[in-house]
Amino acid sequence: MGVKTQKMTENSPTPKLDLPKVSTYRVKHWFLCCLALCHLAAFSSLYVQWPGLYGEEGVMPAHQATPHGFSVKTLAETFNLPLKETAELVCLIGTVLAGLLTAFPALRVSPAYALLGALYFSLYQVGRKFLWFQWDIILIETTCLSVFVAPLFPTKHSLPHDNITLWLVRWLAFRLMFASGVVKLTSGCPTWWGLTAMNWHYESQCIPTPLAWFAHQTPPCIHQLEVIGTYLIEILFPFLFFAPLAAVRAMGVYAQVFLMIMIMLTGNYNFFNLITCGLVISSLDDNYLPSASTLVKYISPVSNGGLGAVAALIKLPFKLFKSLVKLPYNVVVGAAKCPLRAISTVGVLSVLATSGYLMRVLGGVGVDGNCGKLTFNRPELEWFLAHFVPLAVVMGVVSLLGNVARAYLHTLMSSNKSKLMKLGEVIQTSVVSCAVITMFAVSLVPITELDRETQNKIPLSVQELYHRTRQYHITNSYGLFRSMTGVGGRPEVVFEGSDRHDGDWQEFEFLYKPGDLSRAPPVVTPHQPRLDWQMWFAALGSYKYNPWIINLAYRLLNNSTDVNNLIKHNPFPDKPPKFIRALKYRYHYTKFGNATRDWWTRDSQEEYFPPLALYQPTLKEFLDYHGYTTPLSEEHVDKTIIPYLAMIRSVVDKTDPVVLIWTLCLASFLPHFKTLRFRFSLFGI
Repeated sequence: MGVKTQKMTENSPTPKLDLPKVSTYRVKHWFLCCLALCHLAAFSSLYVQWPGLYGEEGVMPAHQATPHGFSVKTLAETFNLPLKETAELVCLIGTVLAGLLTAFPALRVSPAYALLGALYFSLYQVGRKFLWFQWDIILIETTCLSVFVAPLFPTKHSLPHDNITLWLVRWLAFRLMFASGVVKLTSGCPTWWGLTAMNWHYESQCIPTPLAWFAHQTPPCIHQLEVIGTYLIEILFPFLFFAPLAAVRAMGVYAQVFLMIMIMLTGNYNFFNLITCGLVISSLDDNYLPSASTLVKYISPVSNGGLGAVAALIKLPFKLFKSLVKLPYNVVVGAAKCPLRAISTVGVLSVLATSGYLMRVLGGVGVDGNCGKLTFNRPELEWFLAHFVPLAVVMGVVSLLGNVARAYLHTLMSSNKSKLMKLGEVIQTSVVSCAVITMFAVSLVPITELDRETQNKIPLSVQELYHRTRQYHITNSYGLFRSMTGVGGRPEVVFEGSDRHDGDWQEFEFLYKPGDLSRAPPVVTPHQPRLDWQMWFAALGSYKYNPWIINLAYRLLNNSTDVNNLIKHNPFPDKPPKFIRALKYRYHYTKFGNATRDWWTRDSQEEYFPPLALYQPTLKEFLDYHGYTTPLSEEHVDKTIIPYLAMIRSVVDKTDPVVLIWTLCLASFLPHFKTLRFRFSLFGI
């Protein structure tokens, strides 16, 4: 009996050594899809505005730029094409490619994202002021990371190094949010320190939405709670991205997504909210994303047509929100039998309790709603940074090495792979790990700018590598909404024209920025009207620091068609005015119950720049000094593509930019449906 038992034991199969694998396949495709959609919005938005911004008769002609290295000017010279048409072609190629990547998961491969990044970077190189926004830099850096995240060839399964490359995206999300929260305090802005920033934010942001008017009317105590909540979400919650428990990481992700939704509802921030959501979901695993069946369940009723489709479309956002709210509950509590899930539940409850306690202590806000203030000072903030910036670096190192080790273990301990396959995956993982570790090391330089002592400890070789690659924006420093502007009313520059130096001035109306007091704030996301945005920045200073605004007036005096396309209402449609001047006002929201139907009031009129006329020698001298009169020389270029691009332009110019971009974005999802139902899995499932 004993011998027989021993024989059975000897012949029994070797136990499997597989580790429990957490899938991130859907997370990867959600991220890649979000990034492609952001590129679709960015390229199409830029295409619409390119002639008025960067054409030969634009506000800031591209041929006057002096980029260092590769740019759209390089492409124009290489292929012997006109610069304007080359830029438009780049925008069109980028739009089509981004649409295809959004539509077809099989196309989401590394070379495609490398091409997207190169195309956008070539435009960024000549964009100057109108492309120097932090979300443009975020888009460039994120696209660099996507080259590592996306597979080299189409695949329908996870790769062994997916958790390593997605970790690098998670690290970027941490740097973006943590720095954006900290700089609000390090800037010394009195409104952020006094918890009054939100009293002005909704009114003073670049292009508010109609909901911002209503949000502005809420009591000061609510605004102070919003500031404290922003500090918690941006400074403390990003540390949850490194938690070993998925449920705790999910709390950090949901908090960021909630903040982005609130920002999107009250402000027009182009693709910034979407790309931030795409970054933070890299901290999740597939269990925390809606499945294809869930999406079909919610979207299918819309495809039935008739009044039922309308009712289903109205209910859809509420259903999705309800599902999102219940998702962590279902995942964490629904599997309470698992000890790890029980620990996760404790972790989530601890995070919620700590957040509530910090809101009470840090903000001094009582349960009776009495308004408070921050209970720490500048030296205590410096102490916090001196300890928590190094802590972030240590957590990053430990978390990264843990993900690298996990990737190797999953490869080596897998029982269903041949030795040759394991060797190939080990080599692949090693190459990716070296690249990711290098990029992580370089990214330590900008994040440690928050604490110079920590930055001084970074090896000089790493700092030199950062400064050498800085011009390519592979890794960057961030700090959104650093200080609150528009305290006491938002400044607005208003253009006026007249045929007489001293009489009958008539206002120009821009497409989206506040002007007409009775016009409601627009909804333009994901479009970014770059001229309107820069007009907001110009109002914060002087025309001497924004010489392009004088060139804008010069183009209007010359009745430039391309520039007029960026203007909503030109009071001189047939013949340009002889004089143009600019005044600066303070705009304020109207109050509930106001006697008029206006959205705005304005006061504090002052001169921004004096009346300008074409015959004034000082105007030409000013433009010459800043290089705006440099002629474009394109005598021997190939003009074959000009008629074809002109046909596309004639169609696009007749379409509202916001409608066009939304149409392109929705059209990119059509292949995911079959008779308006799913044909393919939405995000590569």
